[in-house]
Amino acid sequence: MRIATLVTLPLLGALIALPARAPAQTTITVAFGTRLGPEISVFAYAPDRHGDWRATYRQWTPVTLYDINGHYYRNSIRGARAVLVYQLNNEAFLPPQDSAWVGSDERYNYQQQPTPEDYDRARPYTPDAVVHDPRLGEEIGVLGYSQERAGDWRDNFRSWAPATVYEVNGRYYRRNAPGARRVAIYRYHDEYFLPPQDQAWLGADKRFHYDQKPNNDDYGRVRQQP
Repeated sequence: MRIATLVTLPLLGALIALPARAPAQTTITVAFGTRLGPEISVFAYAPDRHGDWRATYRQWTPVTLYDINGHYYRNSIRGARAVLVYQLNNEAFLPPQDSAWVGSDERYNYQQQPTPEDYDRARPYTPDAVVHDPRLGEEIGVLGYSQERAGDWRDNFRSWAPATVYEVNGRYYRRNAPGARRVAIYRYHDEYFLPPQDQAWLGADKRFHYDQKPNNDDYGRVRQQP
């Protein structure tokens, strides 16, 4: 009996030492017009971009985002998961994965620190993947037009507000900066989406800047729903 106990205790200790993983992501139903605000792009921490955390972390601002179906927003809805990230120069990024970081920042709520799933989906830092011009502000999420979510365009397009966003390296921003491309889209309750691809829509909305309408690349990269 004593031998069995001695064998069991190390095994139990090994199980306790394993890092906890978050439960599997559950799908949250988001009604069209829900005020999530624009989607926030979250990057992985990179010393080359953000500095060595031991010397620079006090320059970072802790910010709470909400994970909804694997995407991050500033506003929460029922079922969303709070994730505490850092922000520097309008760029949101995950904290370092260095074990020495845990507990070192007294401003940070470690109960909301990212899970392994957050680190797996964060955008890696590469020089051509990050926009360096802070005048652009935060990246926003742009969706494809969905009749199910937005209604038939012939009946509902006047309730949509034409908006202009600025595309750089395949990402969209509300502010302009040198090198950015203007793209005319629609906005409704803080949700941005491309116009319909129905040929009958061309010229139907007198408020819309058709000379800035999205191109094939825009339609090819956007998501269909949050």
